[in-house]
Amino acid sequence: MRIVNKRKFTKSILILIFIIVITTICISQISNKPKYNIETIDYIVSKNETLWSIAEQYKNPNQDIRDYIDKIKELNNMKTATIYEGQAITIIIYEEVK
Repeated sequence: MRIVNKRKFTKSILILIFIIVITTICISQISNKPKYNIETIDYIVSKNETLWSIAEQYKNPNQDIRDYIDKIKELNNMKTATIYEGQAITIIIYEEVK
C-alpha cells in the first residue's frame, strides 16, 4: 500500500486518535458515577418543615431539587407542595452503593 498524500493521511490518523481518546474519557466518566439504591420510607412531617427542606436533606446529590419535589408530590398524589405538621408522606431515599 502506498500513501499518496502523507499530510492528509497524518491528519486523518490524528483525528481518529482524538476521537478514540474522547470516547474513552466519556465512557470512563459515565462508569465512574456513583450508583444508588433507591427506596421509599414513610416520613412524618415536623413543625416548620417544607417539601423543599425535606428535599434538601434526602435528594440524590446530582438531582435537581425541583425534580425530587415533583417525584414526592406524584408519589403522594399531591396537587400542591403544601404539607402540615404530623402529616405522613412517602419520600424517596437514595443510598450510595459502595
